[in-house]
Amino acid sequence: MKRKIFCQTSGLNPFLPFSTYIADGEPKVFGDRVYLYGSYDLFGGSYCSKEYHVMSAPVSDLTDWTDHGVSFRTQDVSWSDAILYAPDVLFHGGRYYLYFCLSDGSEGVAESSFPEGPFKNARRITLGGEPITGIDPSVIEYDGRIYYTWGQFSLRMGELNDDLCSLKPETVREDVLSNAPGREGFHEGSSLRRIGDKWCMIYASEYRPEHPNSGSRPTKLDYAVSDSPYGPYERRGTVIDNDGCDPSTWNNHGSVIKIGDEWYVFYHASSDNSQASRRARAEKLIVDESACVIRQAKPTTNGFVNVLRPEHITSPVNACSFFGSAFVTEKEDGSFPVTGLKNGAGFCFSPIHFSKGNYRMAVSYRAAQDARLVISLGDRVAARLSLPRSDGVKEAQCCFSSDGGSFPLRMEVQGPPDRELCEIDAIEIN
Repeated sequence: MKRKIFCQTSGLNPFLPFSTYIADGEPKVFGDRVYLYGSYDLFGGSYCSKEYHVMSAPVSDLTDWTDHGVSFRTQDVSWSDAILYAPDVLFHGGRYYLYFCLSDGSEGVAESSFPEGPFKNARRITLGGEPITGIDPSVIEYDGRIYYTWGQFSLRMGELNDDLCSLKPETVREDVLSNAPGREGFHEGSSLRRIGDKWCMIYASEYRPEHPNSGSRPTKLDYAVSDSPYGPYERRGTVIDNDGCDPSTWNNHGSVIKIGDEWYVFYHASSDNSQASRRARAEKLIVDESACVIRQAKPTTNGFVNVLRPEHITSPVNACSFFGSAFVTEKEDGSFPVTGLKNGAGFCFSPIHFSKGNYRMAVSYRAAQDARLVISLGDRVAARLSLPRSDGVKEAQCCFSSDGGSFPLRMEVQGPPDRELCEIDAIEIN
């Protein structure tokens, strides 16, 4: 039997095609479309690559994303052959400016007549006539001034001149945020926003309540608030934490945006039992704009789909969390199974709305050993499905009932301990 072919449900997390690895996402609304700018991971590699892709969707339908292809390459940079790290984009004077950084610490800007690029005329960002160094630029224009932030562990900030590639020395500030003991836990990935009449800095955070508030894995996007763009900033809390997306998850990077009347956080999650192979994800947010307070969101399966239904579930890639040794990978045959399924390992989907009645579940799997899949709706075990050992891909089916309601779907593999039992790459519920 060949691997089961499934149709990816549009809008679920991760919301781009499973083979598209966009990390460090900066969302922007230009006209009637939302554009997502970010790093571009290559599956099985380390962080990022030597190209960017721009993705966009209509403001009216955030489930319909388009890949506009390569927007910028390292070969467009005259001074470096390094990997491209996280970018940001500014619309100014009728043109779009891509602010980028490279793994050698250099930063630059390129421009285009179109939000999707291609971006050309790359030049370095300078301060006092000398190129700056750092990573993760963020740029925002407000009240006639263009603010530029960058850095890792210690955040720097200044204003750009009219040439859009040089900083005004008298405006540059050091340590706007920091991971020093007792500070905000700043790791990297600053993104400056206006919420209400406040300045809000989103950033990848090492913060934990215990002293010294640094040194932890930067899986959280935290936010800090100020009355001034330069601070002082007060850390208010966490926007989202991607811990649990993969056994080896390490970092997070993203930002918040208001699209129509709704607020969202765009972030990423790793895969393949690695720190990289990161995919873009998004969650709705509850934001009190008058007080600049963001309620912490949790990773979900939903993404841009308001009500999750059984027929939406086709792949474990859409799971909101993995436990034990389980993780999602990519195979040469174009499948995306969850593997590392040892005894007690598995994955969960956020609450699914079930009608009252009977359901059938079909699972496409490959098993090195006889195993069993325990399927739970909330706290109730709904079914136990045998997964006999197989030399190739097989399908197993079971039936279960629901009294109606919304329940998290949990799938746990059981079998002989201390060995990998199976992998699962397609699910069908009807």
